[in-house]
Amino acid sequence: MKNGEKKILSEKVADMLRTKIINGELQADSRIIESDVAKCMEVSRGPVREALKILEFEGLVTYESNKGCRVTNLSMEDAYEIFFLRGNLEIMALRQAGGRLPDTSLLTMRSYLEGMERAQKDKNLLYMVQMDELFHREIVSAGNMKRLVRMWESLSPLNGAMFLKVNDTFELREGETAEEIFGNYRRRDNYESHKFLLEKLCGIDLEGAVLCLRNHYVQTGERIYKIESRRRLLKETL
Repeated sequence: MKNGEKKILSEKVADMLRTKIINGELQADSRIIESDVAKCMEVSRGPVREALKILEFEGLVTYESNKGCRVTNLSMEDAYEIFFLRGNLEIMALRQAGGRLPDTSLLTMRSYLEGMERAQKDKNLLYMVQMDELFHREIVSAGNMKRLVRMWESLSPLNGAMFLKVNDTFELREGETAEEIFGNYRRRDNYESHKFLLEKLCGIDLEGAVLCLRNHYVQTGERIYKIESRRRLLKETL
């Protein structure tokens, strides 16, 4: 098999597994057996191994020596760090741009927002992840700082894992009540939070947009940390 053909096959396998992970067909900590995937996709194990390397880079799977690959269960510490860094990088880029994004960027972001709305209605989390990534890329690019963009891009492959962690954290467990887990907090849906952010950007409201980003990233990371800490403590006391 030529290298080009192998790459195409590995990307197809990665797409299939990524979709199953993001859509919840493969749950956190589930084992991914190379031979089973190869049989399902009717390919050799080589492209499967390459696909798993791609997903490991994206933070969706974790490889353990002598144990193979499992779907990643992102820790609360990792989630907080990723949210904190990604959010603050975007805030830095936005401040560097003075809160002003080109009209072409704002128009493009509106099309991505429409994509988020469709994804939300269709409950298509994978498409939501893709639209979210493109939406935020316009913000970080506005700062015109190449190194900052590269730092942000180094976290971009983990965007899908971040979405999964948010969904997993805010899903009520058996025996838990909304009041116990959320207190007075209710999570705004992803489309509405981005719509509000875009309104602030269109109005050149720098501080308003910064506050939106801080809520979207940093405060979400903090809430995840608090909720997961509480769950961990509850498990330890049982």
